[in-house]
Amino acid sequence: MTSEQIKQHLTLKPFRPFWLETTGGSRIRVARPQWVWMPENANGSFAVFSEGHYYILAYRDLLDNVVIEAPPPEA
Repeated sequence: MTSEQIKQHLTLKPFRPFWLETTGGSRIRVARPQWVWMPENANGSFAVFSEGHYYILAYRDLLDNVVIEAPPPEA
């Protein structure tokens, strides 16, 4: 997975939470676009803040599949 692929999901309008899956089998929920930090010169690393946790990840450790949550039902 690349930074551009993640940025595409972060800029969806309206934003929908999604899950990143690592090569080790972990799943990390991205609940809000503000909870992802992608510095310019991070040598392929970025951070995800999630409910009570944070993760430092490398793009090479992510699988290409991203699970986007279904939108909430309309009232």
